[in-house]
Amino acid sequence: MEVDEADKKEEKEKKKEPEPNFQFLDNPTRVIPAQLKVLTRPETCRYQPFKPLSIGGFIILKDTSEDIEELVEPVAAPGPKIEEEEQEGEPPEPFEYIDD
Repeated sequence: MEVDEADKKEEKEKKKEPEPNFQFLDNPTRVIPAQLKVLTRPETCRYQPFKPLSIGGFIILKDTSEDIEELVEPVAAPGPKIEEEEQEGEPPEPFEYIDD
């Protein structure tokens, strides 16, 4: 059929696109161990890691331009909010328990 052949040609054309040599990651925690060997940060970045990125694990950063002040404002956490507690009812009147 002509329609199927046209779809196959479009798929082949899409597959021919070359892969980029590098990629910017928004969330580097999604890096697999094999990718750690080639993971780098730009040298011009204000924050640099204490240990090499190829080791993996927690990454602690140091500020390389301490003379510039950075203001960090608190942000409300996303997700469900804690509902306010409802007022408890009054306790029952005192009574005397008689055992039969």
